[in-house]
Amino acid sequence: MTLASGSDARTDGSALEQGAPLGRQRGPTVVKWLRRLLLGIPLVVLVLWTLGPLLVSISVSFKTRGEVFAYPTLIPANPTLEPYREVLARPGFRGAFVNSILVGLGTAILTLALAVPAAYAFARFNFRGRHLLLLFTLIPRLIPSLGLMVPLYRIAIWLGALDRMLTLIVAFTGTLLPLAVWLLVGFFQQIPRDLEEAANVDGASTWSRLRLIVMPLAFPALLTIGLLAFREAWNEFSLVLALTRTPGNRTLPYELFLMQDATGLANYPAEAAFALLTLLPFLFVYLRIERYVVSGITSGAVK
Repeated sequence: MTLASGSDARTDGSALEQGAPLGRQRGPTVVKWLRRLLLGIPLVVLVLWTLGPLLVSISVSFKTRGEVFAYPTLIPANPTLEPYREVLARPGFRGAFVNSILVGLGTAILTLALAVPAAYAFARFNFRGRHLLLLFTLIPRLIPSLGLMVPLYRIAIWLGALDRMLTLIVAFTGTLLPLAVWLLVGFFQQIPRDLEEAANVDGASTWSRLRLIVMPLAFPALLTIGLLAFREAWNEFSLVLALTRTPGNRTLPYELFLMQDATGLANYPAEAAFALLTLLPFLFVYLRIERYVVSGITSGAVK
């Protein structure tokens, strides 16, 4: 009896010892699943928040005006391409599309031409008030575009530059330039100074170091700034409303505004088709260069 009870005790003890690690393993597993759940729920909400309006716009663009509210379902009952035909047949759509491309490219080029030397000076040269001046460069970014409509309109009238695409390019560049300088400063500071010092020993000038060493290494950041500048010009409406008068110099956001009829009623299928037609080319380009954009943003954010 004593031997049996002793063997049973040893058996129970070994079982407890074997069960203890399992209990300790369940703890980290539960915590891991909780972490995944806490991270997954916000991601799901973000995806739904982002894709929801896009899916609704796609659905509305294949409906007629009467079906938008008569059949408020995501899948159209009778899909039609009439809204897309109506948009493509508008006399001002193609001209506004070309103007948006020209103004966007001009804004991107001018923004990079001004932001690169300014950011390089902030990142590499030590002068009095450098950090304070860099902070002040963000102040114009805090002013909404609606607050700039009247001042820019009066300046354009005084200079005789109203109703010109070049005026739009300069105005859009001014709104984006502070952010462009700020991002590029952070990226330039991540480039080792040793590379430039080695080139300096070989007799390279400041412009040569910037052009041959810094700019190739900063290609993701430059691409990011160019894309942001293009998007800023592509989506801007209030400044286009203030600085243009004739349809020949207006861009896509203003053309979308003109799609409302005289009574103020909106043609929702045509507007949804208009938005998708202007979004798809930009989305295609962004997906092609997404990895460079993400690299440029994350590198520029770290100082």
